[in-house]
Amino acid sequence: MALSVTLRASRFVTALSTALCGLAILLFVGGYKLSPWEYRLSFGDSFHVGVWARGGLDSRIVFFNDAEYGPYRGSIIGLVGSNGSLYPPLDRDVRFGDTWGVYYRYFQRGGGTLWTLMVSLWYPIALFAILPASRLLSPTFRRRTTGFLTTGSC
Repeated sequence: MALSVTLRASRFVTALSTALCGLAILLFVGGYKLSPWEYRLSFGDSFHVGVWARGGLDSRIVFFNDAEYGPYRGSIIGLVGSNGSLYPPLDRDVRFGDTWGVYYRYFQRGGGTLWTLMVSLWYPIALFAILPASRLLSPTFRRRTTGFLTTGSC
């Protein structure tokens, strides 16, 4: 009985992982057609999610706070004066990436905040493909699906 419950749970988790891998692949392909500036899911006024392909095989899921501006992508946010200071000055400037498929920017000035987090869709594709691939490659799965290998004798 316990094996049956374990087997059902294993099949359910594998099916869920396969579905999520398929969804991540659809989002990856959709990134080449859907722009986060036009198509996005909004959760309130300050949290939006979209997909964006940056060229080549680099499609990303994008989280950002300003729907009017869209995800920050390296555009001008200030001007540098002759003395080297930024105008208007930033109260806070946090940056990470573009490294290993992760890009993060956070700017705050004068009460306004602009942030963007982009993560390569290769991460969820690889993560959700592990369980279905291991199940397909397991000897138990191959014996069960081929039928004639289930008996030990000829």
